[in-house]
Amino acid sequence: MALIPCPACARQVSEAAVACPNCGHPIAGGQGGTFKQALTRPEAVKSGFTVLGVFVAAPWIARILALILFVILAIVVVINKS
Repeated sequence: MALIPCPACARQVSEAAVACPNCGHPIAGGQGGTFKQALTRPEAVKSGFTVLGVFVAAPWIARILALILFVILAIVVVINKS
């Protein structure tokens, strides 16, 4: 994919982009459509799953999430016993 200058800010963006990531200006060569359609394109969904996988797989994040879950469950148990 080639890079083209954004008509609004002149920053280099992909010609397949829906909008400029810098200023949000629509790109004429883009695939068009709404923001929702852009998020459901296969490459956007794949990127989202990749980010989610890295988030879940990182050990320190898993420990923090487990700690938060434990605290929430402890609070729920204390409230239900009252």
